[in-house]
Amino acid sequence: MRVVLIMALKDLRLLVRDRMSLFWVLAFPLLLALFFGSLFGGDSGERAAMPVVVVDESGGEGARLVERLRSSEGLEIDTVDALDDALELVRRGKRIAFVHIRPGFTDGGFAMFGRDPKASATLALGVDPARTAERGLLQGLVTQALFSGMTEQFADPSRMLAQTQQVRKDLDDATELESKQRERLLTLMDALDGLNAADGPLAGDRTSTDAEASRSGFSLEGLLEAVDVTRDDSGQPRSAFDITFPSSIVWGLMGCATAFATSMVHERRAGTLLRLRVAPIARAHVLASKGLACMLAGMGTSALLLTFGVLALGVRVGDPLLLLLALVCASACFTGIMLVMSVIGRTEAAVSGGSWVVMMPLAMIGGGMIPLIAMPPWLLAASHASPFRWAILAIEGAVWRDLSLTQMLPSLSILLALAVVLFGIGVAVMRRRDP
Repeated sequence: MRVVLIMALKDLRLLVRDRMSLFWVLAFPLLLALFFGSLFGGDSGERAAMPVVVVDESGGEGARLVERLRSSEGLEIDTVDALDDALELVRRGKRIAFVHIRPGFTDGGFAMFGRDPKASATLALGVDPARTAERGLLQGLVTQALFSGMTEQFADPSRMLAQTQQVRKDLDDATELESKQRERLLTLMDALDGLNAADGPLAGDRTSTDAEASRSGFSLEGLLEAVDVTRDDSGQPRSAFDITFPSSIVWGLMGCATAFATSMVHERRAGTLLRLRVAPIARAHVLASKGLACMLAGMGTSALLLTFGVLALGVRVGDPLLLLLALVCASACFTGIMLVMSVIGRTEAAVSGGSWVVMMPLAMIGGGMIPLIAMPPWLLAASHASPFRWAILAIEGAVWRDLSLTQMLPSLSILLALAVVLFGIGVAVMRRRDP
């Protein structure tokens, strides 16, 4: 073990002395995090339909609203029965947002006037903090669906009549109202019944627009509430850098893997590996030292990036122990990748160029550049083959998604499995090339 540690420290010293390698290991990932963090992190651009989950606890009153949301070309709607299930889907990045139709929700125009300003909102919208760019668009689509319900009601005399009759019944039971207030409200109901008469203006034109509805004096204020998705005890909004730093850490791990793969080729060409082979050192010690050095470099890079993020940019770590476990698994995976990349060519230029040719597409499909939730279905399916995907999911789970160990186990298991398989492939190829 002492031999392995000595050789690993030697490799780490060589890495520190190589300024170009340090740029790809530290500076480049940090620049990526700062750049994408300044763009609020995780901005995905346009998408044909945004996946949203709906929880309807209104007792059937929200069924029409759900159907109108389904008919929107900008939304892909799924429904669940429990709010906790919807919240978990958004936290884990499976859906962009959830819409919670709360008990007491009333569909149509009567929900938009006569509200107590202090009353709780009957609709809630929770958006994935990685998708803040879509928040305004989602609010607009939900608002549009609410206004559509109002225009549908005014265009349907039977629904309008049923609503006015219900209001009259409620007025008869409201003994606390003064007689003048009751008379005024009854007069309003009579006027609304008149508008829905056969010769009324609304009966003659059933295609009133949302813009006309919005000028009719009704207000949606207080109906829709934006809620926080993450479990954040500090009461402060999360920084966009919480979203970008997990991917920057993985970029740093990739830089370490590329640097050590190139160094192995250099040592092979310079005869260093041959001298180690003829020394009383086993091949396993040489490979173990390279793997240990790559893992330590990856862990050190991750620690430096996280320290900068926490101290300078307000990045908050949800579970330090789970984060340590995620970093160990991710570093092990990229160590295996390092061994495979070190045998794809016989020169430094071939290995360096080939490494980036292989790793850049994996980074793009794995979430290093394009958010997973913004990908088309075929590309999202392909992302399962990228170690970037599983490393980012594992680190995000410990940094800001507040996942438990059980929820993180799939990502961690895949990273360890990739580490074992890739390490084995690299060792087998090295033995055939250098018997």
